[in-house]
Amino acid sequence: MMIHQDPSTLSSRWTMGLSRFASAMLALVLGLLIAAPAAAQRKVEAAEVDLPRTEAWPEEVVEAFSQIPVQDAGRVKPLSTVAGFRMLNTNGKRSFEVPAGSGLPTAPEKLTPTTWYLDAMFFPEQARTYEVFLVDDNAVLEAMGLRFEGRKRRDRYSFNQLMAGRGEMEELAKAIYAKEAAERTRVETQLLVLRNNLDQYEMVERAFSSLGARLGPEAPAGLVELYPEAADGGTVSVQMIPARWPEALDWQKAAAGTAEGDTRAEAIEPLWRSVLLLIELADYGLALFPADDLGVEKWQTAGEVLERRLDPARQDPTDQEVALFGAYAELAGLGGDMEALSPAILAAFEAGKAAATRRGEFEKVPMEVSYYKRDYFTKALVFFLLGFLTVALSWLRPGGVLLPRLTWFFVAGGLASATVGVTVRCLLLERPPVATLYETILFITSIAVLVCLVAERLTKERVALALGTTLGAAGMFLAMRYEAVEAASQGDTMGGLIAVLNTNFWLATHVTTVTMGYSAGLLAAALGHVWLVLRLGRGLQSRGAALTREQSEWFRRFGRMTYGVLCFGLLFSVVGTILGGVWANDSWGRFWGWDPKENGALMIVLYELVILHSRMGGYIKDFGVAVLAVIGGSIVAFSWFHVNQLGVGLHSYGFTDGVLDTLWTYYYLVAAFVAVSLGGWYLLVRPRRNLGAA
Repeated sequence: MMIHQDPSTLSSRWTMGLSRFASAMLALVLGLLIAAPAAAQRKVEAAEVDLPRTEAWPEEVVEAFSQIPVQDAGRVKPLSTVAGFRMLNTNGKRSFEVPAGSGLPTAPEKLTPTTWYLDAMFFPEQARTYEVFLVDDNAVLEAMGLRFEGRKRRDRYSFNQLMAGRGEMEELAKAIYAKEAAERTRVETQLLVLRNNLDQYEMVERAFSSLGARLGPEAPAGLVELYPEAADGGTVSVQMIPARWPEALDWQKAAAGTAEGDTRAEAIEPLWRSVLLLIELADYGLALFPADDLGVEKWQTAGEVLERRLDPARQDPTDQEVALFGAYAELAGLGGDMEALSPAILAAFEAGKAAATRRGEFEKVPMEVSYYKRDYFTKALVFFLLGFLTVALSWLRPGGVLLPRLTWFFVAGGLASATVGVTVRCLLLERPPVATLYETILFITSIAVLVCLVAERLTKERVALALGTTLGAAGMFLAMRYEAVEAASQGDTMGGLIAVLNTNFWLATHVTTVTMGYSAGLLAAALGHVWLVLRLGRGLQSRGAALTREQSEWFRRFGRMTYGVLCFGLLFSVVGTILGGVWANDSWGRFWGWDPKENGALMIVLYELVILHSRMGGYIKDFGVAVLAVIGGSIVAFSWFHVNQLGVGLHSYGFTDGVLDTLWTYYYLVAAFVAVSLGGWYLLVRPRRNLGAA
């Protein structure tokens, strides 16, 4: 006798095995995360520092320093953003734990990018002991002639530890740069990355220390008269050295040919050496100095300011420029003195804020500091992971009410956090959040989760809800990973755009609709995966027995959900592709040019049309729709990411190292999944099916 059961109960039972597996895997992951710190423990090398920082940085000093305005990657941003991406590139994450037993007075202490920058600039001897330099493969160290016992293949090292192999690194780098990029090995590429991180770190150390010069307590009285700032060991702003340099030379020449002349030459040397150092670093320092002319957008480094100062045709600097340079130079001689540094940093912040405010470029700096401090997308990831846990537990207890409601709360919370993060990015950049590949990951993930919630509201099968947690977590994780990749190549995920993309109208119309089409295509692929796993899992469990009428109806409803998402995706893909052609005609004078990106968009449209027409014509049913939707995910990935890596066409502006390998891995996995699904269908389901379940 056939027993009729509620379809939702049936679906819960069919997925029970999968939920148990998912729960077990989640428990395993959590266990590994808990056990990882203990497994990674090793003997801490005690730091030998003559002048350590003996107390934590005052909160108001950290806040002020984080908001010092600087122009980088084409826009004005807080210094904390520059520090955050530098730490991400160097350390692989945005924090560093000073370990207990390191011998440092404040250990254990968790450093943010801002406090790391503060230590590197003002307590450099201590900061050089921090093991923040990530080395992905210790073969890089072996090439440098370094070997560290008890270390993992992928580990972190301090500046001091790596300096022992710096000479060998420089020799290797010369040979590597002589090769074409495509001919370099993985180890060679990583060595260049490490070398760049070391160079960049040294620039951080010099950011403010190079702005001032000190003559020392025994400076000759005549030289102190010319540079009274140097009295009692004070700091002379390097910008002011050229102004009095002719008098300083006359003072030196007055005693030429005598022993006193040699003493004077030795005393004056640190001043000119400071000038030469700044000029040498003109192209590499922080752009802290806005132009006096409000019509000039580009900010200048200290070296560029000094080069202009040395130009005979250049007018004398304005009082504001002198004040700003002087405020930053005041920090140069205070390294290691926390008591003197705190008021000097606060004064430097006020000077920088005033200069940026005069140009109307400071308003968004505090907002950006808050944006990174709140870390919306990490919070969204946590929400989605908690939602995945509760939905897995709810499958184990299908009759419960509390767990599904908690899942709704977590998924909605994750979506809200991601949405707020995307919105804040829009306010900061004053444009839609879809101009870079990183931004499209965030936007597409948010849209996919939103569609999942709508689908769950309509179907109440808990499948779309579960898929929302999975896609949300996967999307946020992918965004975090891609942020590190894009930061390494671009320096920021909110950098300036190429001219053709710098238009809010087309970003808000064409790019937004196209990415919504991407989102629907990927969601349909995810639904196809779930349908195939559940259907084949049911076939394996029942050894190919036919479905009941209720079971068959449940799979039909699930298939209609996939079909509906494909229709949604086709609509936005068609509209977006047409709008893209109109934009191309406006920008490049032709509607269509068979560019790889255009071809990718056309592939999505044609492929989804094939699926829908095949379903309408009866050539395929739910199984065929699911298989083709899974394949469609590869086509979306190709159009979304792959064509940007080809290096040809007018849309090849998003190349990122390492993405192609990931894409090919995805393609291979999809091909394997489709092959297994086809084999399972013909072996387990097709011979015995009835009721038109396919």
